[in-house]
Amino acid sequence: MTDEGNNPDYAVRRIVTGHDASGRAIVTMDGPAPTQNSRGGVISTLIWGSDQSPAEVWTGEDFGARENILEPPPNGSWFRIVEFPAGAPGRMHRTDTVDYVVCMSGEIDMELDDGATVHMVAGDVMVQQGTYHSWINRGADPCRIAFGLIDAKRQQGGSLAGPGAQPLAPILPVPEGTVLPAPPLRRIVTTHDAAGKAIIMHDGLAPQRVLRPRGNVGTLVWGTDETPAEIWSAEDFGMRDNDIEPPPQGSWFRVIDYPPGPGRMHRTDSVDYIVCMSGEVDMELDDGAMVHFKAGDVMVQVATNHSWINSGTESCRIAFMLLGSKPKPRD
Repeated sequence: MTDEGNNPDYAVRRIVTGHDASGRAIVTMDGPAPTQNSRGGVISTLIWGSDQSPAEVWTGEDFGARENILEPPPNGSWFRIVEFPAGAPGRMHRTDTVDYVVCMSGEIDMELDDGATVHMVAGDVMVQQGTYHSWINRGADPCRIAFGLIDAKRQQGGSLAGPGAQPLAPILPVPEGTVLPAPPLRRIVTTHDAAGKAIIMHDGLAPQRVLRPRGNVGTLVWGTDETPAEIWSAEDFGMRDNDIEPPPQGSWFRVIDYPPGPGRMHRTDSVDYIVCMSGEVDMELDDGAMVHFKAGDVMVQVATNHSWINSGTESCRIAFMLLGSKPKPRD
């Protein structure tokens, strides 16, 4: 991509957490993400990245200041936001990655092999498993999409053969009389058929929802066990046990709906790429420090103690992409 400098019209607010010298959780960065590139009117903003698995979180480096190239580092990841203007033509491409995708605003068509297309609107999520695709904005408004790319591998010999389309599990029920804070989540998953052609594996409501005691609803979208990740399995990783911590060298992609109410202080050994999809919420760090998070903001949570507190009157939907990280080294 050609670097045209930051355009304030396309600025992305990026919040990054970290630790001070005493190990207390703090906000280390809060402002426009600094690395932005443009190609054919498409604006790509690099938010963060990692270059090993488990991820290193104690260097103090601003990974969002890295060179904004398409593929993540081997064994690593990228977190970026891409804005597709109205009328933007597509470009067919693929990467050896598992991509966690959140349509933040607008709508767009994703074209696969042989001209097959799938339409995404704001609030839809996708898992792209190393498939050829092109993003085409045929609408009248820009479309903003968040991408979490995780390094992946092909089968031995380089084959892209995959399992083909798979039946979608029915959405799991919730207790009778329960009023959920937000509607179910549409999830699209791509894969390959036996000939290596890109196809849709699943397209429907994400089947697994977990209702937490405080009223939060967690939807596990997908996950990986290792990095580089496997992209040819027929397994629905969204049906795994919805544990809070990702596998040490893997990842989780989940969406959580927070109704109005208090939070719970917790932390995980993970780097979390976070997108506020709708609503607003306060994140509390150590010693009561607070940061306000609203729709369109993104965050990088670097293994910090935190709590999500919804002091408003509407639910807040947040997408989390968690990567296993190394614990802090002993002094």
